[in-house]
Amino acid sequence: MQQWTDLFLNMPLPEGWMRGLLFVTFGLHLLFVLLMLGTAVLSLLLFLRDLLRQPSPAQHWNEHVAHSHMGLKSLAVVLGVGPLLLMQVSHSHAFFTVTGLFSYVWMAIIPLLITAFLLFDAFAHKLGTSVWLALICGILGVAALLTVPAIFTGALTLMERPASWVDFAARGIRPDTVWLPHWILRYLHVLGAALAFGAAFHLFYSARDDAPRARLLRKWLLGALAAQAVLGLALLATLLPQLTVPVLTLLGLGMLALGMALWLLRPDCAAADYRMLALLPVIFASMLLARQLLQGEAMAPTQAQALAERQQRASELAPFSQKALEAFAVKLRTVYDNGDTIYDGACEPCHGLDGRGVGPESHRLRIPAAELAAMKIDRDYAYEMVRDGTPGTGMPYFRMYDREKLESLLDAMDRRFSMFAATPPPERDISPASLEVWIATCASCHAANGSVSTAGRAMQPPPPDFRRSSVSHERALKIITEGYPGTGMPAYRNQPAAVRDDLAIICNSFRASHAKQ
Repeated sequence: MQQWTDLFLNMPLPEGWMRGLLFVTFGLHLLFVLLMLGTAVLSLLLFLRDLLRQPSPAQHWNEHVAHSHMGLKSLAVVLGVGPLLLMQVSHSHAFFTVTGLFSYVWMAIIPLLITAFLLFDAFAHKLGTSVWLALICGILGVAALLTVPAIFTGALTLMERPASWVDFAARGIRPDTVWLPHWILRYLHVLGAALAFGAAFHLFYSARDDAPRARLLRKWLLGALAAQAVLGLALLATLLPQLTVPVLTLLGLGMLALGMALWLLRPDCAAADYRMLALLPVIFASMLLARQLLQGEAMAPTQAQALAERQQRASELAPFSQKALEAFAVKLRTVYDNGDTIYDGACEPCHGLDGRGVGPESHRLRIPAAELAAMKIDRDYAYEMVRDGTPGTGMPYFRMYDREKLESLLDAMDRRFSMFAATPPPERDISPASLEVWIATCASCHAANGSVSTAGRAMQPPPPDFRRSSVSHERALKIITEGYPGTGMPAYRNQPAAVRDDLAIICNSFRASHAKQ
């Protein structure tokens, strides 16, 4: 709370480094998105082409193309995490505002991707066995996949236009929305890039040794790059007021590389000219960097204004921050560090406010809750029981509380029930007959010295360690006579009353004598 942050996230690195990381991570993500999307569309189009020519075409090459989609989609999804997080940090105001405005479709991205990936995988697996099932899965899968970039490009388009946020929130998208043409052209530009990079990828990946298929992919690549040139010019027309010298320089470099690529794709050129591998990254990097500059310049004024307002509010609140922190700390201590509060919320439902084991939820327990008011117990033993719980009973562990809170709880229990007081020494001696009963019967679980025998430790729940805990004489006598429901402690009402009374004294004598040692 030392910095008043509102919705803004602190920059982990200098702004220049953040921009560089955003360019690299988003570039890698976008590259594999284009390859994945282009592969999916290309595979479906090739399938339809072969299907129209022959009812049951051989799909060996197309299966090879389609199966590469799995690796590409995995990389695209994983690499998308980085730029998404960087956008949240670098452009918090715009990101959270627009994702909120776009929430009705933003939340659909995950189910759309799941549907698209499953359907396209089914398409790839059914290519050679069930043509019509493959056709249905392919069309639906690619349609779902093509919806996702429409959502992303729409969100980015709105993110770059803060002046339209209020209108969009009030009226949504309408045919007369000013930025609708830019969105459509931007979306088509992404699809064109996907076809271009998908065709280029498979030109060098799956068809490099197959001249007929290489010629087909060259035609696809030529058409996609030509469409990119046309769509790019139309897209530029929607951005004329925002064009700056750096942006125009990058666009010029990209268009020069695009022109050279179109020249290399002329019919008399080699089937797979490896100079394309140098030109396509230049086109991609220059266009992406130009887009990032435009995006940064569009969002910078609103981000700067929001930061200035935040700074102003922070300076206004600064005189009150220490006072607020102190008040908050008092509240925390009252609510969370107060043993009485913890007892009332976590212990009272079973043990009751009076510690008699008859809380409002105690009737649900198979093994009755302990009567805390009748106990005398070592503090460290009680701490272990509260922290770790009692196996085999309804007593849970409370490791979610730190030591300080558990100690405050024990303090509260001691104030209420005097639990940690000394156990009074026996008022009289016990008879030899009662001691024989203890050794012959009780010691099998409790051990002769009350420390719990090996057999007792194997029980669920195990008996208590009488050297560290005791109960009132009346409570001990009741348990000996009636047993303890749900545990291995049976009833000994068949024993004479004098023996049972002596056994109760024996149970409580161990802690009294152990404390003297």
